[in-house]
Amino acid sequence: MKIIRFVRSALSALVIAAAILLPVSSLSATAEGSLKGTVTVVYDGDTVRVRLADRKDERVRLIGVDTPELDDAREQVRLMAFLAKRYTFSRLFQSTVELLLAYIRTADGEMFNETLVREGYAHAYLKFPFDEAWKTRLKEAESAARRSGKGLWQGEPYPVIGAPEAGRHPGEILTVRFRCLRSFKRGGFHILEAEGAEFDAVIPFEVFRSLPGSLDFSGRTIEATGLVELYKGRPQIMIGVPVQLKRVD
Repeated sequence: MKIIRFVRSALSALVIAAAILLPVSSLSATAEGSLKGTVTVVYDGDTVRVRLADRKDERVRLIGVDTPELDDAREQVRLMAFLAKRYTFSRLFQSTVELLLAYIRTADGEMFNETLVREGYAHAYLKFPFDEAWKTRLKEAESAARRSGKGLWQGEPYPVIGAPEAGRHPGEILTVRFRCLRSFKRGGFHILEAEGAEFDAVIPFEVFRSLPGSLDFSGRTIEATGLVELYKGRPQIMIGVPVQLKRVD
């Protein structure tokens, strides 16, 4: 199980209110010592819910970062918002955490807030006053992401690979081209299974129903664009907006 740590910093009351959505009683307890819990919900790229031991769930907004909005009117922005959410989900969901404020440090010492910006899934959000050293690091992380063309700064079209290659690229935003062997339902999702390779495009029912054109994908060549993730060792791309899925023939 992954272990994540939320690292505390001396912040003003304004920053505390903006950075983490907790009641006053919880903030007092947090200031005295860490609270252990589990990430149970990922709302978007920069907001999660943590279930604390012997306490109700708490909604946490990461400090110093700002990811695109899922309800933006622009489809391309919604795409990046969804990819940011999937990245945070893949890194934090069901992880055991220590909650101190709204910096997240992984067990290997990585500061997740900085990683989210450095990988291009978030802007550095420096509106509120907080530790100047971390402001500098987040600004440098965004500059590095821009220079490298990652995430928000990655130009289209995305690199295209075949389904057999997908397992070698977890954590990357790519377009995977495959012939659909079969289309079937599993849980709350519609699965498009690749022919001759371990790869799936996974589509929530509500998104599947909103796809334009025919919903008969079996035997068709498909391009799925998104974050390559591993589910029980099998590569997949989760589809959150229709633009991620394209019929080639």
